[in-house]
Amino acid sequence: MKLRRLAPLLLLTLFGCDTPQRGRAPNTFVNGTTLQNFGGVGGPGFTSSTTGGTLVPTTDTTTTTNTVTSQPGFQNCDLGDRFSTVDIGLFGICQSTVEETSFLFRTATAQTSVRTCLIPTYKDSIGSSTYIGNPQCALTAANQIVSGRLYKDRPGFSGYTLNGVIVMKEPLLPEYIGCMQGYTNWPVNLCPSGPTTAYCANWIPRCPYGARTNAFCDAEAKGYMRTICESFKTKYPNGYVDIRTR
Repeated sequence: MKLRRLAPLLLLTLFGCDTPQRGRAPNTFVNGTTLQNFGGVGGPGFTSSTTGGTLVPTTDTTTTTNTVTSQPGFQNCDLGDRFSTVDIGLFGICQSTVEETSFLFRTATAQTSVRTCLIPTYKDSIGSSTYIGNPQCALTAANQIVSGRLYKDRPGFSGYTLNGVIVMKEPLLPEYIGCMQGYTNWPVNLCPSGPTTAYCANWIPRCPYGARTNAFCDAEAKGYMRTICESFKTKYPNGYVDIRTR
């Protein structure tokens, strides 16, 4: 069976992040159910793109569909159909036990027209996730095992443990990133023309440094972000999965 490697995502556009929590995951992993954690909100933005990375083929002749025993760190890997979304279908994913950035991924059906994206996260003890790196995206054949790394390349978050992943189709990334960007881009997103509305005339002078100006700006920005993220969760309840991998 061919093994393919996920290349790094092209870096094009500035974003900031924290993740929505809900997905459809028929498994025993601990999954978040609400937007509970704004860990790192207001931190530096990150460079990302919805165009994703590319596949670089390699060869591995010892892999099987559900268990991978040929690679250190994946001896007990289960790539069976433990997860699903409405547009990806059933899939399996494993994280290496010796190298936290190394992952294996398999889809039960071919994903040849729209790429599937894996987003690295830190998942805390109550199931809340914090986005710590750029999405890595790939096309896959049915039962093809994809190998690659998920990078902890969000500025300021390299020290976080990578113990989770969010999986979704590439077309969902813009709205997902809009959710994650809500805090860092407030009030700019709501006031692109400046203080031309009553809302903007009230907040722009009071928050010259955005959400981090003071406690009132912080609370308003968090409320704005929460609204966007809840909208994403409502719109795509079965469109993504938030998985604890360790």
